[in-house]
Amino acid sequence: MAIQALISGLVVLSKQKGTRTHRKVGYTYFFSMIILNVTAIPITNMSGTFGFFHVFILISLPTTILGLYIPLFSRHKRNWVLQHFSYMFWSYVGLIAAFIAEVMVRLPVILANTEQQVATESLSAIGIMLAFAIMGAVMFFAELIFRRWRSKLNVG
Repeated sequence: MAIQALISGLVVLSKQKGTRTHRKVGYTYFFSMIILNVTAIPITNMSGTFGFFHVFILISLPTTILGLYIPLFSRHKRNWVLQHFSYMFWSYVGLIAAFIAEVMVRLPVILANTEQQVATESLSAIGIMLAFAIMGAVMFFAELIFRRWRSKLNVG
């Protein structure tokens, strides 16, 4: 589901808005994200309990749901296009950040064998710090892209 959401989100963001393709691929993105978030809730295999990254599910679910709610039920409101775009855009940015975090945190664990447990733990710590640095860069560039799109939408 994560790969499907990554691909469909990229397609929706890169294609013309408001078309049949936009809606069809957008629904694919929406349902992929809902399934992805709901199935991620019980995953606790790294710590055995709910962790820091579970907080992002609490952000991602409502963001994604509001992203679809706006065009379905709030078209009559001023700036509904910007609201819809904002929720969906930041939902996708969050997905990219989660992907980066997963890769950076889990890759050292996957690559190491059991004899290298100490090295693996320090690599994981480095991976976590690097993941946050990369996510910060992603958020920075996402904000720049968002501002460009906002001006294209001609919304004040």
